[in-house]
Amino acid sequence: MARPLRLEFEGAFYHITSRGNLRDRIFFDGKDREQFLDILRRTKERYGYLIHAYALMENHYHLFLETPKANISQIMQNINTSYTVYINRRHKRSGHLFQGRFKGIIVDRETYLVALSRYIHLNPVRAGIVNAPEDYRWTSYGEYIGASREKESMVDTAETLSRFARTRTAAVMAYREFLREGIGEENNPMEDVEAGFLLGSKTFREKIKGMLEGRKSDEEIPQLKRLRKSIPPDKVIKICCRYYGKKEEELLKKGRGNEERYIAIYLAKIGSKTKNSEIGRYFGIKGSTVSETLKRVEARIKTEKKLQKEIEALNKQIFVE
Repeated sequence: MARPLRLEFEGAFYHITSRGNLRDRIFFDGKDREQFLDILRRTKERYGYLIHAYALMENHYHLFLETPKANISQIMQNINTSYTVYINRRHKRSGHLFQGRFKGIIVDRETYLVALSRYIHLNPVRAGIVNAPEDYRWTSYGEYIGASREKESMVDTAETLSRFARTRTAAVMAYREFLREGIGEENNPMEDVEAGFLLGSKTFREKIKGMLEGRKSDEEIPQLKRLRKSIPPDKVIKICCRYYGKKEEELLKKGRGNEERYIAIYLAKIGSKTKNSEIGRYFGIKGSTVSETLKRVEARIKTEKKLQKEIEALNKQIFVE
């Protein structure tokens, strides 16, 4: 299957996620998380990137990075390789720790800097681990509100906080309130991700498209094709029905084991520029359920060759017809 798009340029912002192989744990205790943070400090100094937010969960992590140099792939290879070597040595294990390559989304700082910061810091709350973001130690939220145990901050909080007030004290108070207001809400910036790798305004998307136009034809990949063309969900559903030999009501029907329905939800999302809530209306589910379905299908695609071939065959029909 085609490799994910890796667009690198100076001054780029990325939302990075990396999950454990087969969704297994990547952090086993506090010592492991401390080691991961040490790796971030070392690579930050070596490669000159900036960290705007992070969250270390149990089986995955989130990083919000800025790259003054065009070197995100080099950065992430060093981080994940270094951490894998450490975990395998400490816990006497072998093999892959992470599930494939990292997932990197290019972010429009002007439109999504603040929203993505909140999304990352509320991750432990959404997961039901804690009731408030300040109760979870392993995010950068403590560095935003001055509650970090670190002597020297490695997180660049100034730009995000400057969106709230002129003085740091006032900005911190406003930022705390901003996060509190986000608890329990379904405003998920990830629903706005386009073509699986781009989060930004129309102007920003056009800028990225312009950067991609120079790519050779042999570099054409699914994400780039999807960025250039939007397919209505109802058309995707019809193509899936024809491919699987099912009636539309069968494909849309809820129920366990309806694998073709999950694939249709996934393709309807990546084929269109529609939010999860809108996709959910076609299938009679909530936007949050669409998000969970996308994660499950993406995880399966990385390990199931039969499913990879199905997705590739359907993509050819969806983006060619």
